[in-house]
Amino acid sequence: MVCDMKTISSTHQEHNVTTVGFVRRGYSAAGGAEAYLKRLAAGLLARGYRVVLLGTGAWPVEAWPGGEVVTFANRSLHEFSKQVLESKKKYNLDLLFSLERVPGCDIFRAGDGVHAAWLEHRKKRESFLKRWFSSWMPRHRAIMAMERQLFAPQASTLIIANSEMVAQEIERYFSFPKAQVRVIPNGVPPVKELTQEERRGAREIFGIGEREFVVLFVGSGWRRKGLKIAMDAVEKRISTQQAHDRPMRLYVAGRGRRPSTPSKAVRFLGPVKKMELLYSAADLFILPTLYDPFSNASLEALAAGLPVMTTRSNGSSEIIEDGVHGSLVDDPSDVDAFARAISFWNERLNSDDATKTREACRRLGAFFSMERNIESTLEVLEEALVKRSVAKVSH
Repeated sequence: MVCDMKTISSTHQEHNVTTVGFVRRGYSAAGGAEAYLKRLAAGLLARGYRVVLLGTGAWPVEAWPGGEVVTFANRSLHEFSKQVLESKKKYNLDLLFSLERVPGCDIFRAGDGVHAAWLEHRKKRESFLKRWFSSWMPRHRAIMAMERQLFAPQASTLIIANSEMVAQEIERYFSFPKAQVRVIPNGVPPVKELTQEERRGAREIFGIGEREFVVLFVGSGWRRKGLKIAMDAVEKRISTQQAHDRPMRLYVAGRGRRPSTPSKAVRFLGPVKKMELLYSAADLFILPTLYDPFSNASLEALAAGLPVMTTRSNGSSEIIEDGVHGSLVDDPSDVDAFARAISFWNERLNSDDATKTREACRRLGAFFSMERNIESTLEVLEEALVKRSVAKVSH
């Protein structure tokens, strides 16, 4: 345990501060869920809430707004869930806001989507033997069991889905009350538009050539997010380039296992701290994901003015107008479709329409701001507090 929870409980009682316990197992410095949670916690902290993280020892205290972190042993999902629920009762936390499948929490943000849906998407790319083996893996069975409890018809938890896709999956796989599901898309902080000189400086930081056309891929979990498809699409496009075309390259930001056979068309950057500069330095964003509830990286790319090429299995595809803010591909494994999309945007971004395109993407990204997300989430928090008060009175 990193902080003294008795102090937290005492402060809450003395000053009548609403204390929200945020639940997240594990930690990745480059993770989209972690970035979202820290932004949300910082926003609530600024509004007078007290925010406490309930997680595992992987969370660095300095990375959490306010620095109040309670850690548990990283045990099974069931044990972790039990520890979290005991902490709420023991330390008098007002609400539990969970990004993990914790049956009995007040609010669950289904940022990872529905596991049953993800397994169904994955099965389309697996052999019969691997599908059978996956269905019996203890980890998958444990997650499915937690989902059945969390989305049980009698459950009182309020659910935040970050896309209509996820909301529909919850309805499809479970008999969970539709009235308890709220759709709140992800949000990103304001992004400063760089001048041409600043953009050149950003490109120099990453060693990008002056004429180089950069297709950007961001994220971990490369197999699910379709890095191989992105690599093949870029290489296919490069194979058809003319001598006068701008040289093209795929830049990959994030952690994963690199292919054994290197490609001159791909440059691996590893985890990148100054992602805002990388987005500004790039020209185009690609994410051929097999399943993504709502890719935060896609939204960040839009906010930086990058057209986004992704699949309809990405919840963020719901906000993208095909041909205006990017390209939407039905089949995540369709290399040819992504190669055609790269050609389309390469031509568009090297024409007089480039400025108009980037402005349209920036406007869309700016609309889905972190401020907008926090305000919508606050409404759900207040709704949960009312439900809690009513339940106390009725008992």
